[in-house]
Amino acid sequence: MIDFQTLKLSVNRLLGSHLSQWRPRFARSLDLQAKVILVLIGVIVPTFLIITVAQIKLTGPLLKDEIRQVGMTSGKTLAAEIVSARLLQFPNPTAAVESRLQEILFSQPSIMRIDVVAKDPTSGLIKVVGTNVEDEPGTVPPVVSLVEAVTSEYHAEEDGPSYWEIQVPIEQRSRDLKLPRKQLGAIRLLISTQGVENLSQTLWKTTAGAAGFSVVCLILGLSFFLRKTIENDRLLRRAESQNLELTEQLHETQRQLMNMEKFAVMGQLTASFAHEIGTPLNAIGGHLQLLSDEVSERGKERLEILNGQVSKIEQIVKNFLQSTSKPSSQRQLVDLNLLVEKSLGIIKPRTEAMGVEVHRFLDRHLGPLRAVPIEMEQIFLNLLNNSMDSLRAKIRQNHGKIKLLIEVKSQLTLEEGRPWAQIEIFDTGEGVPREDLRNIVKPFFTTKSPGEGTGLGLTICQQLANKHGGRLKIDSKEGSWTRVVLHLPFQSKGLPEV
Repeated sequence: MIDFQTLKLSVNRLLGSHLSQWRPRFARSLDLQAKVILVLIGVIVPTFLIITVAQIKLTGPLLKDEIRQVGMTSGKTLAAEIVSARLLQFPNPTAAVESRLQEILFSQPSIMRIDVVAKDPTSGLIKVVGTNVEDEPGTVPPVVSLVEAVTSEYHAEEDGPSYWEIQVPIEQRSRDLKLPRKQLGAIRLLISTQGVENLSQTLWKTTAGAAGFSVVCLILGLSFFLRKTIENDRLLRRAESQNLELTEQLHETQRQLMNMEKFAVMGQLTASFAHEIGTPLNAIGGHLQLLSDEVSERGKERLEILNGQVSKIEQIVKNFLQSTSKPSSQRQLVDLNLLVEKSLGIIKPRTEAMGVEVHRFLDRHLGPLRAVPIEMEQIFLNLLNNSMDSLRAKIRQNHGKIKLLIEVKSQLTLEEGRPWAQIEIFDTGEGVPREDLRNIVKPFFTTKSPGEGTGLGLTICQQLANKHGGRLKIDSKEGSWTRVVLHLPFQSKGLPEV
């Protein structure tokens, strides 16, 4: 920080000297400004550099490890889906396996390559049953060997991208826990860490620009006050007071700026982390329910504990994602059918565990509309989870054989000369009493048992639908069915006419 008392005494001596000493005084004033500039450069630039290096060193390994965890989770999820759906037992499993690969690549764009190999039960040979990369003729395909546990290896090439190589075994568990697992094949997954390197480069550029801009602004501001202090003592005292206030404001602004940058980066990382672990958590919860039917009573108690802890994590992630609002500028053209399929894939473990039939009647000619994808997913997941909860409640009330069904329809309708997208979700659950339909979307109103619902799901869905210019219609018959219809308007600008 500048010693203004010493500066004041020096300038007073200069002002009290003879006029013949003008040139030495002018030279001293320039020398003082040069010292101030050097001090600013010596303080601000290293500070920005130290902060940036610390951020990169701290967040870089965490982000790389997070990418590794994403790759391992994707590989384990794919292996579990292959085993649960018995895809390797198909006469030609390639089509089914590669369809699963496309779903994973859509949700995880950082994945560069996935190879799935299977062990021939007769000959014992290893063969490739699915891959997302078509190798050029003459290229030696990568060798994928069977592994007994999940492995990961980091590759950093000088001329190529850095990536994690992850291998996951495809194993089939026996109901008898004492018997060894049957090894069916393996998955080799390459996931890029280029995003971490891009973030580091962005931090360096931002730091260089911010440091240069701050130095220039401070030099220009302080130079003006320094010149004023050399002219006379009265202006010197005023400049001293202004410089003190300005310096305090600059340091406070600098501290706030650094805190805001830290919070912004941490907020983005936390939001990304919460969104990324949401889908694996749902899959883990579904598979825990499936495992509860295959283990002993003691094992069921442990699985109930695990399931409870996973549910707590899911609720924390859900609350965090609901609390983060997205500006309207993030709207984009989205395929509602694709989002519906993605939402159905998330609840698939629950539907399989409960034996629920899922019927799709999706209009493949339904064009895209402009919306926020994550908000549309939030609506569909809330409505589908409500249907699953209603079916589960009906199972509790009816111990006999009942039909469990969920139907999802999408179609294009015309109302008052305007095109509307209509998404309908129908279930054969316990339904809603007629007198409760008028209050069903009010905050904190719920027909579920205590501890099973907060009464905010349909309220949030209604608000998100209204935000997009749409509406939510709910009809139900107690004890029989419930139908929820989401109406969303098409925006004519930039879209084809219907």
